[in-house]
Amino acid sequence: MNKVKLLNRESSLEFLPNLSAKLGPKIYIKRDDQGGRGGGGNKLRKYERIIADALDKKADTLIIAGHYQSNAARELVGAACQLRIKSIVVCKSMIPEQNPTFNENGNALLMKLMNANIVAIDKEDDFQIEMERVAKDVVKNGHQPYLIPFGGSNLLGSLGYLDCANEIIEQFKNEEGKSPNYVITPTGSGGTMAGLVAGFAIAEKSTKVIGFSVLHKDQTIENIVTRLTDEIVNKIKPNSNLKINFELDTNFVGDEYGIPTEGGKKAIGMLAELEGIFLCPVYTSKAMAGLIDYIEKNKIQKEDTVVFIHTGGMPLVHAYYNQ
Repeated sequence: MNKVKLLNRESSLEFLPNLSAKLGPKIYIKRDDQGGRGGGGNKLRKYERIIADALDKKADTLIIAGHYQSNAARELVGAACQLRIKSIVVCKSMIPEQNPTFNENGNALLMKLMNANIVAIDKEDDFQIEMERVAKDVVKNGHQPYLIPFGGSNLLGSLGYLDCANEIIEQFKNEEGKSPNYVITPTGSGGTMAGLVAGFAIAEKSTKVIGFSVLHKDQTIENIVTRLTDEIVNKIKPNSNLKINFELDTNFVGDEYGIPTEGGKKAIGMLAELEGIFLCPVYTSKAMAGLIDYIEKNKIQKEDTVVFIHTGGMPLVHAYYNQ
């Protein structure tokens, strides 16, 4: 499948000596927060194939749904700027405003600097219906629209994290000589986790992927990850009987999507103080809080090796300045 080049290189795998010393297991971090235009983040892996598909279909306008602090929207706008194609963000409030400048700071500010075309809708409006309405207007104006799936989490997008799993496997050949015991990731729309799960399964590695949900509190997210994983495996290695090894935990969402948790805020402070790396209050902090909890409860043992996927979102720290 075709890809457009949005990432300059594979993301680095870094050992975290101070966090490892504090918590016990050997902990590495996969820096998907770095690299690429528009502020970096995990969506860029997904957009490499999705945007290639859009261009193959002669689209000249990318349409995505999101909120004013959406990493996915900010990354798409950045990619569109780089490729010199149009983008439209259909935007509504999904997170209660955390402070007086919440919808003007962080990702909202970066999108403004990139001169993003934002179409504001009411929070009660249906994203899909409004995206289709915008798409009709694009056609009327003589252009060809392409609707980006929520979170970039379809087969094309999820294949970006099959790539990531393969990178980790190769990087560990040099680093440890074996694959990690666990890979930890925040899980929102499901594509990042599905790609990782499928990648390790197809490579026949025993690595277990643990996803900490930041959006869904019920079976919904497990169903999404299972469906996407099956799609990837059937595409890459059909008629195989592979061992799918993952766990999904919905206990660290907190009150709701986008609302910081106490455990997440402590995790942000811990990684910043110990390693000089910044997590975000919406995604990565909740996954790191989950990892810390699993280690404290011996679900992950001191002798284990762990890779934490840093999916990005650092601009969100500024939007939540008062937290």
